[in-house]
Amino acid sequence: MENELILRPQEENRLAVLRTSPKNYCKALCPKKVEDVFQSDEPSIGTIIRKFGEPQARAVLVILIADALEFFNVGNPMSATQVATTVDLIIEEYPYMKTDDFKLCFKNAMKMKYGNIYNRIDGQVIMSWLREYNKERCAVADNQSWNFHKENLSEEVNYTSGLSYEEYRNELKLRVGQGDEEAAKALSLSNEIISYLNKRENGKQEAEGDNLLEH
Repeated sequence: MENELILRPQEENRLAVLRTSPKNYCKALCPKKVEDVFQSDEPSIGTIIRKFGEPQARAVLVILIADALEFFNVGNPMSATQVATTVDLIIEEYPYMKTDDFKLCFKNAMKMKYGNIYNRIDGQVIMSWLREYNKERCAVADNQSWNFHKENLSEEVNYTSGLSYEEYRNELKLRVGQGDEEAAKALSLSNEIISYLNKRENGKQEAEGDNLLEH
């Protein structure tokens, strides 16, 4: 079948554990960094939906969110309706993220990596955590893609002096023009990271300008 979902045995095994006991499955997730997520056999939300249906994906996300909420002692906790709405937004925005992506993101939030919690947690706060985490995730993926490209280039043409990042991007553009789908993905990711970095730099410059005007 054209749309048949083909998974590796390791991935099928993790899905079987998830189906048997979602709570135990979520509790056992223990990524420490983004690289661990990339190397794991955990399924993405989209894969869970295709394999078992959306209710199963919702159940996993609710468990992961509930675990995170239990950690924080806030005066304004989320209602069941707020959690359900947040889950809808996550499925819509991040179907490519894996279950351990969310576990790592929420663990980072517990460490205050995304800022302090001021006596409230709601869908807006959780989505802001995921936005910050996704930026880090994209940066790591872009770096890994660049390193992988350099290794392959060295093997193919014995080129040991290395390429500049701009040369790497030009090489990607050339391959995209030749129909290389992997190069297209790498270039798209690189463009996203550059856009993010430019926005962040522009934000710093605006803040510095405001500070000068105040003096």
